[in-house]
Amino acid sequence: MRKATATYNAPEGDNKVVEMGGVTFFDGQSIDLNTDEHEHLIGKLQGNPHFDIEVGEEEQSEKRCPGRPKKRDLKAGIEEARDHDFEADQRAAAARKPTEPAPAKASAE
Repeated sequence: MRKATATYNAPEGDNKVVEMGGVTFFDGQSIDLNTDEHEHLIGKLQGNPHFDIEVGEEEQSEKRCPGRPKKRDLKAGIEEARDHDFEADQRAAAARKPTEPAPAKASAE
């Protein structure tokens, strides 16, 4: 996201208030905009001689975007699941009681 500041400079004899892209500009007042909400408007204002506009640099956000996890996180999750399954199997085996073998069926010959 980039931030921008736009200032309307009304021509002599013209209206002191103008509305563009849902934003109301007053003569000489600066308005803060950002590319997330007003990307098209910022582009239009840059070519308009009645507006002074300053566009900042792209901001780096610290939030991770949704998508695939990093490999190190994925590997850690797999190892944790593997350890959990192994421990669960050991507990299940210890809980089982030894059973007597089933009698062998006589085969009909």
